[in-house]
Amino acid sequence: MIKFFKQVYLIIFFIFLILKSSNSQQLSNLNNADNPIEIFAEEGIEWHKSKKKYVAIGNAKALSGTLSLESDQIEAFYDEKESSNMNIKEVKAQNNVVVKDNKMKITGGNYAEYNISKDYFLIMGKNIILTSESNILKSKQKLEYWRQKNIAIATGDAEAKKNNEFIVSADKLVWYLKETERKTMVKKLLGFKNVSIKTNNEVAFSDKAIYNNETEICKLFGNVKLQRGDSFMLGEYAEVDLKNGISKLLPAPGKSLNENKVRALIDKGGIETDESN
Repeated sequence: MIKFFKQVYLIIFFIFLILKSSNSQQLSNLNNADNPIEIFAEEGIEWHKSKKKYVAIGNAKALSGTLSLESDQIEAFYDEKESSNMNIKEVKAQNNVVVKDNKMKITGGNYAEYNISKDYFLIMGKNIILTSESNILKSKQKLEYWRQKNIAIATGDAEAKKNNEFIVSADKLVWYLKETERKTMVKKLLGFKNVSIKTNNEVAFSDKAIYNNETEICKLFGNVKLQRGDSFMLGEYAEVDLKNGISKLLPAPGKSLNENKVRALIDKGGIETDESN
């Protein structure tokens, strides 16, 4: 009995019956139709009947199929039907939040909410890191993750890194993911406000950027500046081929060259020139 109170491993199985209601369909989508939600805790699990929730305390963990959520404390909120079935609608986690899903992992969260019907995570923290294969997405404020839509959004000093190839920074970064053979890969990356892209030999700045991981081409829009050493190219639109190391500064799409001039400021390298003109 003493050993039981020292370390309690309680498992709650919420088995959702196949019903015709929309809620049951949404929940079955979450659990792949056959996967129940399992909740573990070392210090115990409390049942708050009046608030319709369970509280798992101490190294808490919630599992459903390939998805897992870990933290110091987990709250599971449910709806109770007339048939006495308990349908979990939302899960909240506090402190040391870790989310795992296939080959994807999110760490560094202080607080997390998971809306089951929307299959949506909101994670708050000052050092959130999403790791997927060779790609890393960071945020110092919040990270949003839609599992079914395969979209992750980092807000607040966001940063994305792909191996040692490049680093993208912006106020907000949007990842479009895809799953192949149980691997989660980045398909496309969008950056908004104060965007910078750093490679081994060049830095690019813009208001907005779109990166296609399949073509490895990044398109930059608004207040574009391409910098290599002390030389600059300025304009409103650019295409950077990260695979072949080729950067193009072009007129913005839909505008003529006269309407949107591009210009370059080349480092003189110590050569004397006549600046009178």
